[in-house]
Amino acid sequence: MSFHKILFSTALIGSAIVFTACSSSHRGPAPRKPMDTHGKSRFYVKGAEDGCATANGDYTKNHEAFNTNIKYHEGWFAGRRYCQI
Repeated sequence: MSFHKILFSTALIGSAIVFTACSSSHRGPAPRKPMDTHGKSRFYVKGAEDGCATANGDYTKNHEAFNTNIKYHEGWFAGRRYCQI
């Protein structure tokens, strides 16, 4: 084989190794199951939805319910914890 063919083959193989080594196999976080709110009050569920929205960057809170309804309050914190990245 000529010197140029050997050089070309070596460069081609080297390039293939470099570019495949740089690819990522990480596909991001696995999808989560929805938060289990079965059997919870509607206030808890609404609080969990608002807390989750807050954890995802959209600050959402019914301040009156948060301060006066313990179920909404508990749900809001549970939703925020569950949805934090």
